[in-house]
Amino acid sequence: MGMAGIVQTGFAIYNGTYSMVKGYDSRGNGEDAEVSIGIMNWFRRQRIQSKIIIIYFPLVFIPLVLLGFFSYTINTEAVIKKTKKNMIDESLLITTRIDTILSNAESFANIAMLDLNKEIKLKTAERAELWSNETNDDYVLRNQIETKLDIAQLIFPDVESAVFIDRAHNAYSTDAQLLGGSALEAFSSSMFEEVEKSNGIHVWFPMQRRDFWVMDPNKAILTIGKKILDTETMETLGYLFVNIEEKTLSKVYAPVGPVRSNGYYIVDNRGMIISSSDEGRILQSLEPEQTKEIFKQQTELEDTRTVNGEKMLLTAMAFNHSDWKLVNEISLKDLTKETRQVANLILIVGSICLLLALIGAIILSQSIAAPIIFLAKHMNRIRDENIDRPVQMKSQDEIGILGAGLNIMLGRVNDLLVKVKEEQQSKREYELALIQEQIKPHFFYNTLDLIYVLCKSGESEEAGKATKALADYYRVGLSNGKEIISIREEIRHVQNYLYIQSARYSDLFDFQIQVPNELLNYTIPKLTLQPLIENAIYHGLKEKGSFGHITIEGYKQGDRIFIKVSDDGVGLSAEQLSELRSRKERESFGLRSVEERIKLYFGERYGIAIHSAQGEGTEITVEMPMRNGDMHHV
Repeated sequence: MGMAGIVQTGFAIYNGTYSMVKGYDSRGNGEDAEVSIGIMNWFRRQRIQSKIIIIYFPLVFIPLVLLGFFSYTINTEAVIKKTKKNMIDESLLITTRIDTILSNAESFANIAMLDLNKEIKLKTAERAELWSNETNDDYVLRNQIETKLDIAQLIFPDVESAVFIDRAHNAYSTDAQLLGGSALEAFSSSMFEEVEKSNGIHVWFPMQRRDFWVMDPNKAILTIGKKILDTETMETLGYLFVNIEEKTLSKVYAPVGPVRSNGYYIVDNRGMIISSSDEGRILQSLEPEQTKEIFKQQTELEDTRTVNGEKMLLTAMAFNHSDWKLVNEISLKDLTKETRQVANLILIVGSICLLLALIGAIILSQSIAAPIIFLAKHMNRIRDENIDRPVQMKSQDEIGILGAGLNIMLGRVNDLLVKVKEEQQSKREYELALIQEQIKPHFFYNTLDLIYVLCKSGESEEAGKATKALADYYRVGLSNGKEIISIREEIRHVQNYLYIQSARYSDLFDFQIQVPNELLNYTIPKLTLQPLIENAIYHGLKEKGSFGHITIEGYKQGDRIFIKVSDDGVGLSAEQLSELRSRKERESFGLRSVEERIKLYFGERYGIAIHSAQGEGTEITVEMPMRNGDMHHV
């Protein structure tokens, strides 16, 4: 808007005719002028200290924020992009090296098969021709077979150990330690059976820990099995098992990478970690969702995810000769350490600049309007009804005189509020206590009449039960003077009351209580449910003229508890229900007592809700907060 527009805007404000701005602007910028006026009015309403800060703050803060944000973002993206490429290249080298190790194990098995064919055939021919000593021949044969296995191991050092089992279940190994453990367990294992059923192909077994044919049962071992066949007759000569230690795989990728990562590890198609730079993770299962994510792509996977609350850069690459995936995780926190240092430096410098700007603004504002601002703060506190603390004025000028007068007024108002609150509290407590006393003798006399009738009619057992129920009823009612009891005690109190009433009116109603155990330890004002049940009996079921039912249900929603008392009595008409809800019905003092006590103890948000229809029954729901332990009203 041009200079003429500005002049006319000021004129419109001065004369109080706000609509003239929009009407005068011939270029259609009325809305812009309206926004500008709103901002100016808002700025005028601010305190002096706030105005100074509002002017200084953007000049320092905005350039620093933009500089830090763009610097951090650009550097972080560049580092992540470069690291992803390095991780893919490194993973490719690692998978190629491990594929070579697996191929070497297969080559070991193939060479061993040819050598074993020669040795076994040669020794068999010599026996038939020379009739040599069998014991000595067995020793020579063992020595020659184990020598061939040792030579093959020298050619392929990635192989940790190997075991050959002939048809007579004689074992030959590269190390005598391999033949420890239970032979029965070894020959009855699924691994031996699977190789025994094969046709001479290589059989790879998953990474595992076992007690036979291994150097150390505590180490994870990858094993390849092969049935050794006669190359001419295809008869079975024995079974070869070649072991690769997990350390052989993890040594390949342990030193790789310029950035210290969370670690490379290999996952098989079961979601099992079969090799890891962290020994504690070996043979541990991944989460199903993580396994699915890793194996959803056939080649490389690049992803950024959150692991245990920390963002990680993840890559996964498939092997050529197996259904494994090589996974690498690098913490973005470690990866962006240098860029964060730059951002922190910018933040420190910016904070110092902001601090200096704030100090200057504070000094300026204090020298101009500190007493006024101080008094205005206390006025805001008083507006929020916090009047229990006086205003501490140090100045002796006109503002100090205003503060002293304000303190006198606050003291008088606070005394009046406390006095009124105490009087209202006492009044409500006396009224509620009177209502409770009106309820208790009425029920007590009726129960004594019932016990008398039962005794006269010879039903001493029922009279005893009624007497016990009455005693328990008043024991809970007294509750050692407590006004707040557990729902468990309240339900027990109601059960005693209903037992006595059902004994008096056995042909009138039955009852059912369905309150979950999880609610029983929460608190409730005592004698909350009994008046509701009494109303259901006397005003709902007795006037029905037929047998009825009373149901007590409890449930929770969020942080609130609901207990519902329902009956299938005569119900209430719309007019009666309206009068009851407006508290005009004098006979409903029991309901009013319950609601008043709930509001007294828990607040105005809680109370009772009544739903009823004539001829269909009545439902009263008590709503309370979930509270544990005793509590005292204020």
